[in-house]
Formats: sequence, structure tokens, C-alpha cells
Amino acid sequence: MRLAIIISSRLGWPVLQDLTAQGVVAGVAVPASGRDESAELGELLAQGGTTPQWLTQAGLADELTAWVAELQPTAVLVLMFPWRIPAAVLSLPPQGFINFHFAALPGYRGPEPTFWQISRGEAAGAVTAHRMEAGFDTGPVLVATPVPIGPHDTHGIHRAQLAMAAVGVGRQLLAGLRGETPLPDQPQDEAAARYWPRPALADLCIDWQAPAETISRLVRAANPWNRGALATVRGQPLRVLSVLVRPGTVPAPPGTIVLAAPDQGLLVTCGAGQLLQLDIVALDEGYFTGAQLAGMGVQAGEVLGSLLQTPAPQPA
Repeated sequence: MRLAIIISSRLGWPVLQDLTAQGVVAGVAVPASGRDESAELGELLAQGGTTPQWLTQAGLADELTAWVAELQPTAVLVLMFPWRIPAAVLSLPPQGFINFHFAALPGYRGPEPTFWQISRGEAAGAVTAHRMEAGFDTGPVLVATPVPIGPHDTHGIHRAQLAMAAVGVGRQLLAGLRGETPLPDQPQDEAAARYWPRPALADLCIDWQAPAETISRLVRAANPWNRGALATVRGQPLRVLSVLVRPGTVPAPPGTIVLAAPDQGLLVTCGAGQLLQLDIVALDEGYFTGAQLAGMGVQAGEVLGSLLQTPAPQPA
């Protein structure tokens, strides 16, 4: 059994290490995308004695064709990749190209499914290995393992859980490719398919009129990869990284700071007067607790705004 691996994310590092330890990795390729993560992966591979094949977007078809011809792998496993792989290349290995998608398919296709699953309140994500076809995240599913999303899990916590779950998926896939266990090759249900784009600015901005739980999910979904959900304080950008839904309601406009005390913290109203405690925030000056923000002079009665709106009116 010989597997070629394409990797562009640390999400795939644990499963790559596990497959390498089993002696089935014939070669590893990394996109020469100029991204820090790709460069870091290249350095990690070199430190472990593996010289990676660097792939370019302009020459991708020819580079992959030559690489597969040289290695003669049973299959090529893709552990995240930023570019569309040409359809003519996908059928070159006997078992084709197999993608590890770090979400449930077909409902969460796209480049950043973790954000959408957490922000929409899903109870679980998944690691899904599927045969690659011409379309993004299409093709029959070979192995799918659910990964629970806890009520306090952030984007970063869930990614770490996905990375470790991928090791088990890799082992199941390897057993199937060896013929030791069946691989279902289950076609995806296109009627249930949905492609989620990369989150835009509007998706990352807090709407203070939304329910407190909705805002809490957005904050967790944006921590740490976007350095939090986006808002404004006194017209300046504010990133919110951790909040706590508090019981009770207060009859004040959404976004109003109703408590700001260095010894008690900072409470803000949301939709229907619900309350959020701001635990960790980021300004250009650094990261602060809500209590520290109160100690810096933020006062009750001030109104937090949105980057998508004109500055909220402040008390005279």
C-alpha cells in the first residue's frame, strides 16, 4: 500500500503522522501558496526528513501528473487544499484522489464549515473521507465520523477535536483500501447538499438585536481564527472573543452597556433585553477582560455598535 499525501493545513498533521508511522506514505506535497501555514508544514516535513513536493496553482495539472507517475500511489489523500484539482488528474491513481473534509457532507460543503456549524448551533461536526470529483466536496463518501460540538467549544477547540478524529478516519480508510473492511462508496444526497462560502464581513459582525445565544455562538465560531466576532466601542473596532449568557432581561436598547464595573465585569443588552457578559475582548491596544475594559473608562449607558452601521449614539 502506497499513499501520496497533499496537505495544506495543520488539521491534517496528526493523521499524516499516523499514516507515516504505519509506513504507507510514499510522498507528501504542499501548495506553494505563500501562506504561513504552508511554509510551516514544509519546515515540519523537512525537520522529519521528508522533502515535500511543492505545488503551484499555474502548473498544478502537470505537476500532479508527474508526481503521481513517479510515486505510483494506490491513492492520493488530500488533507485540505486551496485550489481545485483538475478533473483529468483525479483518476490517475487506482483508488483516485480521496479528500478529508472536516465537516458533515453533503450539508456543509465549502472552505470554512467549522464556522458555520458552530454559529448555526449544530450539535456535531464530522470528519468525512470521500472520493473526489470535479465539483468541490462532491463524490461518494467512504468514511464519516461524527465529532460532537460542545456548548462551550470554540472554533479552535473543535478544530483540535477534528484533527484527532481524523486519525481514526485515516485508519478506517486504510483498512478499506487494503480490502480488510468494506468501503461503502455512498453517493452524496444532492437534494440535501449546501455549499457554504467563506464568511464575509457581514457574517462576522455582531447584531446586538439578535438573541444572546445567537451572539454567543457567533463569538465561539470566530474564536480564534478571526480573533473574535466584530463590533465597535466608541466608534472603534472591538473584537469579542468570549461571552457568557446571563439570566434575566433589562429594558434597554440592544448593545447598551448596563453594567461596567472593574470588580463585576461588563454586561450588554441583546435582543429582547437579554444579557451578555463580555469576558474577553480585543482592541488595537491588546486583549482585555470585560472588567479591565470597565477599568479603562467604558461606562454603563454607552452603546456598542456594529462595523456595518453608523456609530451608535452615546449618552450626552
